[in-house]
Amino acid sequence: MTQPQNRTTFLAVSCALALAFALISLNCPASKSTVGKETPQLLDVGGSHFYISVSEGDLNVSRDNLINYVRDAARAVIAYYGSFPVRTAVVSFIPSDDEGVGYGSSTYNDSKGLGEITINIGENATTKDLKQSWTLTHEMMHLGFPVVGHSERWLAEGIATYVEPIGRMRIGNITREEVWADLLKNLPKGLPRQGDGGLQSAHNYQRIYWGGALYCLLADVQIRERTGNHLGLEDALRSIAKQGGTAASDWNAQVAVEAGDKGIGVTVMQELYTKMKDQPVSIDVVDYMRRLGVIRTADSVRFDEHAPLSSIRRAIDGLN
Repeated sequence: MTQPQNRTTFLAVSCALALAFALISLNCPASKSTVGKETPQLLDVGGSHFYISVSEGDLNVSRDNLINYVRDAARAVIAYYGSFPVRTAVVSFIPSDDEGVGYGSSTYNDSKGLGEITINIGENATTKDLKQSWTLTHEMMHLGFPVVGHSERWLAEGIATYVEPIGRMRIGNITREEVWADLLKNLPKGLPRQGDGGLQSAHNYQRIYWGGALYCLLADVQIRERTGNHLGLEDALRSIAKQGGTAASDWNAQVAVEAGDKGIGVTVMQELYTKMKDQPVSIDVVDYMRRLGVIRTADSVRFDEHAPLSSIRRAIDGLN
């Protein structure tokens, strides 16, 4: 199976995969060879511990390459959340026939008290593939929010889809132009079609992921508008995690959004959640982005710093 080039296709398949974690050995020499002979590698990032293991098989990338991949993903999460949402996590790499980085999935193991993430790595994957991959960061972001029920998955997946590129941008792994061009291109896939209801009844994976991401963008902008651009969605999500609403909790989405609003002192998350889960909400994405100062070009985007909401966009970027 090859890695899909379309990010939304990749997201949908990763959501459906079952987990099969085992704390197994790691051995990744510089040239391709059989791996899975050594003890798991322990990596500390920002006060959290990551046990890195790989199943037996062939890989082209080295032990250090994989360690750096985990380190960068954890740094991106910390750049958004302020700290890593759980104290300990196991990251299991599975050699596969994917091209580059393949599918990923995540969960929280209550009995062991740790997050568990699995990532398929193509045997011919390169260091460039790891550098460009968003998969591990996306799965790590899931650890910062409750594992919610099926009808609420749009919110959890939307959060991971929206905040992952922002975190990676803030550590310098991708550019501002890449983040906003991706949103401008993909957010329309989350809009309701004729006859669609609210997001809690969505079955189309594009609507689940990108409809959830649209919720996040709208919430981010509205929070910043109502707080004089002093607070944003990241502050609400940080508050949820600090109050205990991580993947280790048994919270549902309603409890989480109420906690988020409580932490920032405005009721944006709850109001927007109630509206978008029950009703089809549509906006003109191109016009909305134009108000944020994001203008489409032939191959990317440019920024209009005189647009009415350009200061909010800069704050989302972490530039204000």
